[in-house]
Amino acid sequence: MKQGILFHDSVADAIGADIAAAGGFKTVAGRLWPSETNATQKLRNCLNADQPHKLSPEEVLQIKRLAHECGSTATVDFEAQQLGYQITWICPADEAESLRREVRDLMEVVSRKLDRIEKADERASLKVVR
Repeated sequence: MKQGILFHDSVADAIGADIAAAGGFKTVAGRLWPSETNATQKLRNCLNADQPHKLSPEEVLQIKRLAHECGSTATVDFEAQQLGYQITWICPADEAESLRREVRDLMEVVSRKLDRIEKADERASLKVVR
C-alpha cells in the first residue's frame, strides 16, 4: 500500500485521493454510473466547487468502499479529523469472533430463562394436598 497524503484541504480533495487510489476518475465513474456515457466528466464536475452537481451520500459511500478495497481511507480520515473522532479499524475476523461470543452469551441467557420457565410451569402445576 502506498502512503497517501496525511492531511487534505477539503472533503473534495480527500474524495479525489480516494478516487485516485481506487483506479482514477474513469474507473470509479464507471462503477458509480455504468450506463452514463459521460460518467467521468460527471464525476469530475461533482467534485468541482464551481459546478452545481454534487455527489449523493450513497455515491460518496460507494467511493469510500471502492477506496477501502484498495487500501485508501482518505475521506474517512478527513471526516474524522474534521469532527474530532478517532478511528478504530476492525478486522473482519475479529468482528466475526466477537459476534460469535455475543451470540454464545445470549444463547446461555436464553437457556437459563427457558429453564426458569420450565421450573415455574412445574411449580404452577403442583397442587397442594392437605
